[in-house]
Amino acid sequence: MVKIKIEDVLPSGERISITLEGREVNKRRIMQILDLLKIMGSPPSFKEEKLGETIWRIIVENYGDGSWFTSRELLLSLERELGINVKLNTVATYLLRFYRRGLLERDKVSGYGIKYRLKAFSTTLT
Repeated sequence: MVKIKIEDVLPSGERISITLEGREVNKRRIMQILDLLKIMGSPPSFKEEKLGETIWRIIVENYGDGSWFTSRELLLSLERELGINVKLNTVATYLLRFYRRGLLERDKVSGYGIKYRLKAFSTTLT
Protein backbone atom coordinates (compact mmCIF):
# COMPACT_ATOMS: atom_id res chain seq x y z
CA MET A 1 0.00 0.00 0.00
CA VAL A 2 1.35 3.41 -1.02
CA LYS A 3 1.18 6.37 1.35
CA ILE A 4 2.13 9.91 0.29
CA LYS A 5 1.93 12.94 2.56
CA ILE A 6 2.01 16.47 1.14
CA GLU A 7 2.36 19.46 3.44
CA ASP A 8 2.42 23.17 2.70
CA VAL A 9 2.08 26.50 4.48
CA LEU A 10 -0.07 29.12 2.78
CA PRO A 11 0.98 32.78 2.62
CA SER A 12 -1.71 33.46 5.25
CA GLY A 13 0.13 31.13 7.65
CA GLU A 14 -2.35 28.27 7.46
CA ARG A 15 -0.76 24.83 7.39
CA ILE A 16 -2.16 22.21 5.02
CA SER A 17 -1.46 18.49 5.30
CA ILE A 18 -2.87 16.00 2.80
CA THR A 19 -2.29 12.25 2.92
CA LEU A 20 -2.97 9.92 0.00
CA GLU A 21 -3.08 6.28 0.87
CA GLY A 22 -4.06 3.27 -1.20
CA ARG A 23 -3.07 0.81 -3.88
CA GLU A 24 -4.06 3.04 -6.78
CA VAL A 25 -2.26 6.31 -5.90
CA ASN A 26 -1.18 7.69 -9.27
CA LYS A 27 0.61 10.69 -10.72
CA ARG A 28 -2.64 12.30 -11.91
CA ARG A 29 -4.07 12.38 -8.39
CA ILE A 30 -0.85 13.86 -7.00
CA MET A 31 -0.84 16.53 -9.72
CA GLN A 32 -4.44 17.43 -8.86
CA ILE A 33 -3.46 17.96 -5.23
CA LEU A 34 -0.46 20.07 -6.24
CA ASP A 35 -2.74 22.15 -8.48
CA LEU A 36 -5.08 22.64 -5.53
CA LEU A 37 -2.21 23.80 -3.33
CA LYS A 38 -1.08 26.18 -6.07
CA ILE A 39 -4.56 27.68 -6.27
CA MET A 40 -4.86 28.01 -2.50
CA GLY A 41 -1.41 29.60 -2.25
CA SER A 42 -1.97 32.20 -4.95
CA PRO A 43 -3.34 35.62 -4.08
CA PRO A 44 -7.05 36.09 -4.70
CA SER A 45 -7.82 37.05 -8.26
CA PHE A 46 -10.55 39.54 -8.94
CA LYS A 47 -10.69 38.89 -12.66
CA GLU A 48 -13.32 36.54 -13.94
CA GLU A 49 -12.30 33.16 -15.19
CA LYS A 50 -12.21 32.89 -18.98
CA LEU A 51 -14.75 30.59 -20.59
CA GLY A 52 -12.07 28.16 -21.79
CA GLU A 53 -10.63 27.94 -18.27
CA THR A 54 -14.11 27.34 -16.85
CA ILE A 55 -14.83 24.58 -19.35
CA TRP A 56 -11.46 22.96 -18.63
CA ARG A 57 -12.10 23.10 -14.87
CA ILE A 58 -15.46 21.35 -15.31
CA ILE A 59 -13.83 18.68 -17.50
CA VAL A 60 -11.16 17.99 -14.86
CA GLU A 61 -13.65 18.00 -11.96
CA ASN A 62 -16.30 15.83 -13.63
CA TYR A 63 -14.33 13.64 -16.01
CA GLY A 64 -10.83 13.67 -14.49
CA ASP A 65 -11.14 9.96 -13.75
CA GLY A 66 -10.74 9.18 -17.45
CA SER A 67 -14.41 8.61 -18.19
CA TRP A 68 -15.69 9.40 -21.68
CA PHE A 69 -18.10 12.30 -22.27
CA THR A 70 -19.79 14.07 -25.15
CA SER A 71 -20.03 17.78 -25.86
CA ARG A 72 -23.72 17.63 -24.92
CA GLU A 73 -22.94 16.02 -21.54
CA LEU A 74 -20.35 18.72 -20.88
CA LEU A 75 -22.86 21.41 -21.85
CA LEU A 76 -25.37 19.97 -19.37
CA SER A 77 -22.68 19.95 -16.65
CA LEU A 78 -21.92 23.63 -17.32
CA GLU A 79 -25.60 24.54 -17.15
CA ARG A 80 -26.38 22.42 -14.09
CA GLU A 81 -23.32 23.21 -11.96
CA LEU A 82 -22.52 26.80 -12.90
CA GLY A 83 -25.69 28.08 -14.53
CA ILE A 84 -23.69 28.96 -17.63
CA ASN A 85 -25.76 29.25 -20.78
CA VAL A 86 -23.50 28.49 -23.75
CA LYS A 87 -24.23 27.17 -27.21
CA LEU A 88 -23.36 23.58 -28.01
CA ASN A 89 -21.13 24.62 -30.91
CA THR A 90 -19.11 26.83 -28.53
CA VAL A 91 -18.48 23.86 -26.23
CA ALA A 92 -17.57 21.71 -29.26
CA THR A 93 -15.09 24.37 -30.43
CA TYR A 94 -13.31 24.39 -27.06
CA LEU A 95 -13.21 20.59 -27.02
CA LEU A 96 -11.59 20.60 -30.47
CA ARG A 97 -9.00 23.14 -29.27
CA PHE A 98 -8.19 21.02 -26.20
CA TYR A 99 -7.92 17.94 -28.43
CA ARG A 100 -5.55 19.69 -30.85
CA ARG A 101 -3.39 20.81 -27.92
CA GLY A 102 -3.05 17.18 -26.87
CA LEU A 103 -5.08 17.53 -23.67
CA LEU A 104 -7.98 15.29 -24.69
CA GLU A 105 -8.44 12.00 -26.50
CA ARG A 106 -11.41 11.57 -28.78
CA ASP A 107 -13.27 8.72 -30.41
CA LYS A 108 -16.01 8.75 -33.02
CA VAL A 109 -19.22 7.04 -32.05
CA SER A 110 -21.56 5.97 -34.83
CA GLY A 111 -24.79 7.89 -34.66
CA TYR A 112 -23.74 9.95 -31.64
CA GLY A 113 -20.89 12.08 -32.91
CA ILE A 114 -17.68 12.29 -30.91
CA LYS A 115 -16.82 11.39 -27.34
CA TYR A 116 -13.86 12.78 -25.41
CA ARG A 117 -11.83 11.94 -22.35
CA LEU A 118 -8.99 13.53 -20.46
CA LYS A 119 -5.56 12.33 -21.50
CA ALA A 120 -3.59 10.85 -18.61
CA PHE A 121 -1.90 13.52 -16.47
CA SER A 122 -3.45 16.49 -18.35
CA THR A 123 -5.10 18.26 -15.43
CA THR A 124 -3.52 21.66 -16.00
CA LEU A 125 -4.47 23.97 -18.83
CA THR A 126 -1.31 25.43 -20.38
